[in-house]
Amino acid sequence: MSGRDGGDEPLDWKAFLADFHRARAGVAEAVLSRATAGDHSPYRWLGRAVSADAETIVDLAAGSGPMSRELARPGRTVVGVDVSEAELALAAERGPGPWVRADALRLPVRDGSVDVVTSSMGLVVVRPLDDLLAEVTRVLRPGGVLAAIAPAVRPLGPADLLTLGQISRRLRAKPRFPGPVELAGFHKALEAVGLTRVEDKRERYRFTIRTREDAELVMSALYLPTTRRSRVEAAVEYLEDRLERAESVEIAIPMRRVVAIK
Repeated sequence: MSGRDGGDEPLDWKAFLADFHRARAGVAEAVLSRATAGDHSPYRWLGRAVSADAETIVDLAAGSGPMSRELARPGRTVVGVDVSEAELALAAERGPGPWVRADALRLPVRDGSVDVVTSSMGLVVVRPLDDLLAEVTRVLRPGGVLAAIAPAVRPLGPADLLTLGQISRRLRAKPRFPGPVELAGFHKALEAVGLTRVEDKRERYRFTIRTREDAELVMSALYLPTTRRSRVEAAVEYLEDRLERAESVEIAIPMRRVVAIK
């Protein structure tokens, strides 16, 4: 996926993301906390990659703090880091923190002082990825772990593709991120900074829409930087029309979990 808006000028992702998270703080958590695969959400899946022995964890692109709460244990410190004041304010209302407003590329953390770095969605948002991975490596102790989840393009079934295709047709666009969804050369990027991949798995989550409000919620969580509001409304109306013929509509959310060790 491109970082351009279809014209000659690159999209100003920094400004878009700042405005998006100021206006819609907590929307990612609202959707992903309701997305399920078996007995778990994406946050629970990411949490399962963290050892019970981990005492110091830094959660990058922490947003409204779902991973900090998922990982909270007696005797453990989970530091949530984000650049959005609005997201961190919401996180502080929901959990004790600590919360730190900082650039993930310049963490206010000592070298080799962290057991685990986690991130939900950060790998496709924070750019450049090589610099992010280098900073993660810097703060991890020897034997420390990076555990992250990011959107994926599979696994998807025929019914998933049909529904998502109908939504994209009405949007005349697909959700976008600053970085590519499928991280080309990601394994080599890990190796280049001294991290060794130990896991790369995929999971299909589902978000169930039962009301128009559900449809509006899931659409409002998408990064659609150049899409008109009228097109978003058309996608919501498509989902609402589907609800007239069925009790619910299932939206597939494929995710990828990557774990690497220093």
